[in-house]
Amino acid sequence: MKAKSLKILANTALSLAVLAASAPVYPAMHDEAACVANEDTLYQLKAARSATGAFNSIAAAEAAGYVGPVIPVPNMGVHYVNADLIDDIFEPNRPEALVYADLGHGRLQLVAVEYLAPFSSTPPAGFAGTCDQWSPFGSPPALWTLHAWIWHPNISGTFAKFNPLVP
Repeated sequence: MKAKSLKILANTALSLAVLAASAPVYPAMHDEAACVANEDTLYQLKAARSATGAFNSIAAAEAAGYVGPVIPVPNMGVHYVNADLIDDIFEPNRPEALVYADLGHGRLQLVAVEYLAPFSSTPPAGFAGTCDQWSPFGSPPALWTLHAWIWHPNISGTFAKFNPLVP
């Protein structure tokens, strides 16, 4: 797909998420079963943090091609998406979206990264281990999405879709 079409799909899918997430459903946010993380998982999370530290500044994110804000989603935040990065290749250090929230300080700060991939019959490969939770977005689904809460703690899990600690 061309970058413009992917950008439209990404913005549409994320906007549809607003409708789906208008009232948070806390029971669905918790892991159904224990998962397994390993040294590779931790290495990938560190790579994601290292690669996105500069994006605590929204100006830096915009300069790097991230466009936003997409409508805020309760218990998730505001998304800035770089449509040029959307493909079916998972790269921990190149998230397709950055998630910001106002945590009570009157300014948006980086709370998570999000990975986006074109929808197919199976989720893309992701982080090592069994903890990541890819979710289809859109109706019909247009994208797979995966959050990694690497900049703000999430009591529901690092890879949970929603974060009850984010307004």
